[in-house]
Amino acid sequence: MKLSNFWKSSFGFTALTFVSRVFGYIRDLMFSSILGANVVHDIFVVIFKIPNVFRSFFGEGALAQSLTPSIIEAKENLHAFLNQIFTVLFSVLAAFVLFVMLFPSIFVSIFAPGFISDEAKFLAASQFLGYVFPYILLISLVAFLGAVQNSRKKFQVVAATPILFNLTLIGFACFAEDLTLKVIGASVLLAGILQLLLNLFVTNKLGYFPSFTKQFENKTLNSFFARFFPAILAAGVYQLNVLVDTIFASFLISGSPTWLYLSDRLIQFPMGLFGVAIALVALPDLTEQLVNKNKKEFTKVFYKGFLSTFLLGLLSAIFYVLLSYQVIQLLFFRGEFTNYDVEMTSSSLIAYSYALPFLLSYKFFNSVFFAASKTKIVLMLGTISLIMNLVLNYLFIFSYDWGHVGLALATTFAAITVWLLAVILIIKMFSKKVI
Repeated sequence: MKLSNFWKSSFGFTALTFVSRVFGYIRDLMFSSILGANVVHDIFVVIFKIPNVFRSFFGEGALAQSLTPSIIEAKENLHAFLNQIFTVLFSVLAAFVLFVMLFPSIFVSIFAPGFISDEAKFLAASQFLGYVFPYILLISLVAFLGAVQNSRKKFQVVAATPILFNLTLIGFACFAEDLTLKVIGASVLLAGILQLLLNLFVTNKLGYFPSFTKQFENKTLNSFFARFFPAILAAGVYQLNVLVDTIFASFLISGSPTWLYLSDRLIQFPMGLFGVAIALVALPDLTEQLVNKNKKEFTKVFYKGFLSTFLLGLLSAIFYVLLSYQVIQLLFFRGEFTNYDVEMTSSSLIAYSYALPFLLSYKFFNSVFFAASKTKIVLMLGTISLIMNLVLNYLFIFSYDWGHVGLALATTFAAITVWLLAVILIIKMFSKKVI
């Protein structure tokens, strides 16, 4: 792939992601204006983190990074291979979703233990989880179809799909008489259905429509699963760390989960625009260059991807650190969202922002590792990040009493640590001519 095509695809993905993020902001603005940092909003941001994290595990990131290289490597019986993945994915997720819907309180106890002390809050959270958890099945199938599109170097619909989600929730917020948890849950499910229908239509146009199969070939699936299980942790490690932050935040004063959520949403803006865009666009080409043993072209794409993600992350971090209060005030200071909420959200945004150059370029590093089939490295780094974040979270809020800002700092320190380890490992890979 020529460099011009690389940037063309990256900019196209980024432009559509930007539109999606704008609508995402409008959605968050409406929710924060209508609900403020109250109990309903806290339940929404804490509980919706659960399907979001599992979506990262089973869906978007994991499938994009593991399935796309496997599709490129598959020389024959591609449709049979895809149908096997579709059948396994659908069956496992359907069973998992059913289990959670039957026993939602178990998962609320695990992921929001701070809610247990308030019986009404705990019951409302459990009911809401039951409403929204089927979204995992819908969006994971969307991610499967998106990976098929990515393997054909078609990135536009994948980037545009979240727009449907945000528009649907905005519509419900505008026209619902009362923005209750049940209304929010209905909007999430409808959004998932619309996203699935759109991607089924597009993938069908590309010549593939998923179907169930009873025939499985272990040899065919080995390449995929060798990447997929490490990808589950790698793709969701940041979201998992944010979920850990949210779990600890459930023990803090009311409003803490909302402040962290809005901070994370702003961090996700440059990550989605630049980090995810460049990593996904580069992945098919990195894989092709390795398959063709074209190290010169691989190296060119590597340096362009790394430098662009790091510099864009650095500029984003500087912007947020210098203007965090003004940004939060401009975006959310209205309705039930008070000046105190602005200050609290601004402080956690600054703490998260220091990690941006490392988070963006680490996204790209993961594409390098998956293209080179170095899945054990991805698994190791993800585990280190998770453990470090857990330990620092406990230390910062229970020993140092830094509140929600300490939770954000813990995620930042973990991100910087695994980035440094990733750089060392990539340097060793180049020196040993592994890539």
